[in-house]
Formats: sequence, structure tokens, C-alpha cells
Amino acid sequence: MIELSDNWGIIGHEWAVDLLRRSIAANRLAHAYLIGGPEGVGKALLALRLAQALNCEGAGVDPCLRCRACRRIERGNHPDVRIAGMATQAAGAKAEDAARQKELKIDTVREWQRDVMLKPYEGRRRVFILHDAEKLNEAASNAMLKTLEEPPPYATLILVAHTAGSLLPTIVSRCQLLRLRPLPRAQVARALREKYNLTADDAELLAAWSGGRIGWVLRMVNAPDELAARQDQLAELLALTDQPLAARLRWAEERAKAYRAGDQTAVFETLDLWQSWWRDVLLTAAGCPQAVIHIDRRNDLAAAAAQYAIPDLHAFVSGISLAAQRLRDNVNPQLALEGVVLAMPERQLR
Repeated sequence: MIELSDNWGIIGHEWAVDLLRRSIAANRLAHAYLIGGPEGVGKALLALRLAQALNCEGAGVDPCLRCRACRRIERGNHPDVRIAGMATQAAGAKAEDAARQKELKIDTVREWQRDVMLKPYEGRRRVFILHDAEKLNEAASNAMLKTLEEPPPYATLILVAHTAGSLLPTIVSRCQLLRLRPLPRAQVARALREKYNLTADDAELLAAWSGGRIGWVLRMVNAPDELAARQDQLAELLALTDQPLAARLRWAEERAKAYRAGDQTAVFETLDLWQSWWRDVLLTAAGCPQAVIHIDRRNDLAAAAAQYAIPDLHAFVSGISLAAQRLRDNVNPQLALEGVVLAMPERQLR
């Protein structure tokens, strides 16, 4: 069981936990918080722990994680803690409609507005957590702004966003911003060794792959099959290098179909994985092998780095980022993905 002194059971982000603890102790909570940072960095857990701290039966600055209130909040069935986001919005829609949803709609915010005026039923505070806040559409953003302007004194609103810059500046200005950053690789590896009993080699490898995203690491620890699938996926991506153009275009077509069918997350994860490999090739070619992520494939990286020109590698890494951004901007997915495979760098003749 996690002890009270254990940073709310959160690995890293000590500064954020300390700030929230001091705010609770001084009874100077902000009416709204915006927790931003990369996916998997720990935003959702921090929001959940704040909700537990505000309603824990211990009535201190730390959630005990054992009382009835803490356990109900953890399970998502506490009457005074409402959690919403793309997942809950999709759960209320038909399967085909849910797959097409790419933004948070005004109805989701209006449900908040109806609930936010209700006083706490059994807890000390009403807490509203909205995930994927960067996906609020214009109407939903305007409705959210009204909620932030006139919140009742017993409510705490927590917005969770991967990219706070995608929100209206007026929304950001009405929240206390907690920007979570990826953790140092050494801190992630140490936590994996000490808390999860991984071997030093496995801990170092997972920490390197994580890019400092502790949530991603813990998901992999609890799902070893996903790790194996990741390795298989990387092998498939590397094999594209030697495939004819027709095969590459078929690959793009298949991923575009998956994207349209609602599997956007898997497509973005594929692009992230592919980009991480070519970034490592670029770093190796540029003489910075100590910064690579795929530390288990250093020999393969060195061999690849010797076959490509640095400007071509840089252009391709940037091209993958551009394709991901185009997908977020609702560009035709097949065109975006075909653009990636058409831009793959050519080996240099020696």
C-alpha cells in the first residue's frame, strides 16, 4: 500500500504535488487547474489524486488511498467527482458515430454545467475532471469559458490537455497551469528497479523507450504482450525500407483505413515509433549516439546511419511529424500517410 509520504503515489512531478499540497493546507485552491503535458506523462493520475485529496475522509493534505471516498474516486463512482472526455463522450454514441468523433462537443460541457451547480452530496468538494480538453470545439470552448468565469465556491474544475496551446487563451488564463514534463531517464529506470523489481537492463531499456512518459512505462510493465507487439511493429516498419513503392503505398492505404475506422491512436503510435527510429538514426549519424532511444539496437542504428545523408534523415523525421500534424488537422489520412512513404530517404551509394 502506498504511504502518505510517497508523493501521492506519483513517480516524479514532485514540484506539482508539493504545490497542490501547500494550496490545500493553506485553503488557497484555485477554482480551476489546467494540467498539460505529453501523453502518458502522468496528467490523469495527478488529476485523480487531487480529486482524492480534496475528498479523502482523512481531511488532510494527502489522499490516504484506503478510505471509502478514495477508493470510490479511484473506481470512478464517487457522486461528487465527475470525469469526462473523449472516451465518455464516445461511450454514449453509436459505434460508427463514436469512431468518427474527433472533438469534444458542447453537449459534454453542458452536462458539466448542469452538474456543477449542485452542492456536494457526500464529499467536501465537487470535482470535475475533463480529459482531452485540447479537443474542445469552438462552441464547447465558449461554454467552458462561461463555466470557468462563474464557478461555485465548492467546485474545483480540472482540465487535462496534451497541448495546452490548442485551448483558447481565455480558458488558459482562467486556470492555474501545471505543465508536466517528461521525467529524466535515470529517474524512470530507478523507479522501475526499486518499485517494480525489473532488472537493470530491462529498466534501462524501458526508460529509454518511454521518452520520460511514466504512464507509458507502467502500461508496458503491466502488459508485456504490448512490448512484444511493439518490437514486431518496429520490425515491420524497418522492412518497409526494402519494399517496392507499391508495397509502401499499400501499407499507407491499410493504415488510412484503420484511421477512418476509429483506430486513430494506433496510427499515431505507429508514426511515433517510426519517428523515434529515424531520429535515432539521425542522432547516430550526427555523432550523438548517447541520446538514442533504441539502445538495444545500437549496431543496427550504426549500420543505418552509414547509409543515409544527414539532410535526408532530418527531412524525413520532420516529414513524419508533419504527417501526424496533418492528421490532427483532418487532412485526408491516405494522402498524409502516402506522403510519408513517398518521402522515405534513399540509401547513398558508396
